[in-house]
Amino acid sequence: MDKRQELLEELVEKFTQSAHSMHANQSFPFGKFLLGKQQMMILFFIFEKKDTVSVKELASFLRVTPGAITQFIDALVDKKLVKREENVLDRRSVNIKLTPNTEKQFNEFRKGYLINAGKSFINLNETELKQFIKLLDKLKIENIFPFKKNSD
Repeated sequence: MDKRQELLEELVEKFTQSAHSMHANQSFPFGKFLLGKQQMMILFFIFEKKDTVSVKELASFLRVTPGAITQFIDALVDKKLVKREENVLDRRSVNIKLTPNTEKQFNEFRKGYLINAGKSFINLNETELKQFIKLLDKLKIENIFPFKKNSD
């Protein structure tokens, strides 16, 4: 095995370990609820879109079936964290939107999530974090870090 192959194997192993440690706790507190990873990712996705999203968009983002998305959405609707809206352009389609209360609570949730996720990077200084971000930007990986920073 050549040196590059060995380094790539080590990189993938370390990257996977880091991702698992950031999400070791599979429940994320949101107000009085504990959310699963997929539910949390759905809220982030809708929040980042700043609009309604379709079940099809969510299924594509999470790489699951629309049926699976429906189950996740049902649980979020029951908790009154999201609501369904009829798609005015296609009555057969339903859009998902954060409830006004969820929108208000989301920034606190996001801060807490970032604090916990940030613990994985505690040993990196600011310069190293910037370099790591630049390196990740060079990768050709889709949906590894779906929560990109808002530009506004």
